[in-house]
Amino acid sequence: MFRNVLTSLILITFNFVVIYPASALSLKDAVSLAEINDPVFLSAQANLLATQARSSQAVANLLPQISATANTTGNHRNYQVRDGSQSSAVDNYNSNGAQLSATQPLWHHANWIAVTQADKNASQATYQLAAAEQDLLLRLAQAWFDVMSARDVVVFSDAQVIATKQQWDQIKRASELGVVNGVAVEEAHAKYDQAVADDSGAQTDQLIKVAALEQIIGPSVALTLPALNMNYVATDPRSGTFELWLKHAEEKSPLVLAALRGFDAASEEIRKQRAGHEPTLDLVANYGRNGQQVGSFPGQSGFTIVQSTVALQLSVPIYSGGGQSAKVAEAMAMQEKARMDLETAKRNVLQACRQAWFGWQADNARQTAALQYLKFSSLNLHSTIQGQSHDLKTELDVLTARQQVYSATKDLQKARYDMMMSQLKLKATAGELVDSDLLAFDAWMVYTKQASDVLATPQPEARLSRQVM
Repeated sequence: MFRNVLTSLILITFNFVVIYPASALSLKDAVSLAEINDPVFLSAQANLLATQARSSQAVANLLPQISATANTTGNHRNYQVRDGSQSSAVDNYNSNGAQLSATQPLWHHANWIAVTQADKNASQATYQLAAAEQDLLLRLAQAWFDVMSARDVVVFSDAQVIATKQQWDQIKRASELGVVNGVAVEEAHAKYDQAVADDSGAQTDQLIKVAALEQIIGPSVALTLPALNMNYVATDPRSGTFELWLKHAEEKSPLVLAALRGFDAASEEIRKQRAGHEPTLDLVANYGRNGQQVGSFPGQSGFTIVQSTVALQLSVPIYSGGGQSAKVAEAMAMQEKARMDLETAKRNVLQACRQAWFGWQADNARQTAALQYLKFSSLNLHSTIQGQSHDLKTELDVLTARQQVYSATKDLQKARYDMMMSQLKLKATAGELVDSDLLAFDAWMVYTKQASDVLATPQPEARLSRQVM
């Protein structure tokens, strides 16, 4: 009996194991493509580089500021003496100068706070990049499984078209023999038209899902994905208690940690703007050399002046029109915004953790039900085929039973895709999702004809295979 059930299972499940060449895109390939093509992830990388550069800028404000200037000027000077003698003189000469200036900040409290703030911002960007990496894996996995699910629906809808067409043909023949009336023929025709419409919609949805995947990995001329092994066995990712996962999510999620660093940086901004009311002290040194070919009056010889100065420069802000106080008020408002952003991040992560935890549980229940229904529908198909051989069942009964198995297989695979996503989402909430978690599913992907042949031996009249183009 078990062998008969297995035969029935094999008869149908091959339709969902699409035979692809070995060059089909693997998850490893997809991850590599996503890391160099996804604009959201690349934007997070650029943001980290920018914040690191701003950290260097903040440190630079504490170091000596040295500058040098030089000039050379051609002069034409006409002297007119006002003693009534009408005497005059004309000079054409060059004047030039050079100056070296150095300023060492001795006390700029705001600059010291800015360094701490820049470090907080850089830390925030680091966590944002970590969150972007996990988000990239989740978006890639979701798009990947959406394409696979859409392809399964196309396979199912293709089978529906074939089945309803055969039903319609048989009922037309029965009508010609006077066995059924015209109402049955029209009903079968309507079912066929509906199946064609559903198939067209399924193929359109598949193209849309492929386009969504290509937004992440980049455009592909011919995108071919593998199929999920029908023998896939899911593992429960929910190690530890639910409360422990919630605690890890709140403490380790890169989204929460990024928001926390953002709050810290906003707090430093308040301190920095308040420091704008404080005096500043600088050590200023200058070295200058100026010269010209003639003196300031006719007949005077040229000269060169060399001057060096060292000074302490104190600057005390007295009144800026209320601008600095307004900056403090703005910083305080932004701190409150950062506080709310942190609370939002915590709530979102905790909600995502709950959804992933209980989602996996629900998906597992759906998989169990789908497996049971697949077993039942396969037994029913086997029984119907046997009944047809003894003239107890008609070909229409066989087609109906076969469609039930198609539907059960599609639902089973969809439940498995959802289980995989719930597993990845749960790890992401605790900041534990890495490439290897997604790549582990590659072991359950069927990439070659030889691998799919192990699963099933196709029947010529029912075989449906489709490449995702």
